[in-house]
Amino acid sequence: MMISKTEVEKAIRDTIEAVTGKSDLESDASLIDREMGIHPATFLYIFDKLEKDLQLDVCDVLRTQTFQVMTIGKLTDAIHSLQQ
Repeated sequence: MMISKTEVEKAIRDTIEAVTGKSDLESDASLIDREMGIHPATFLYIFDKLEKDLQLDVCDVLRTQTFQVMTIGKLTDAIHSLQQ
């Protein structure tokens, strides 16, 4: 069964909040911006949880995209496209 973009975005937002405590993030805000305050190693936990929750090879996004994918909106698109 295909996961909708809305479900992917919710999973990303829920995971970021669960791991970092951060919520109400803008869709186009860079998650790796220093001002965001998310330690780079934290993304290991975020991507691991997303892979388990969505049952997709979410880390493949990092192999095929540049650092610019690190926004909620672009991650949503990239993760959603893994199903195609």
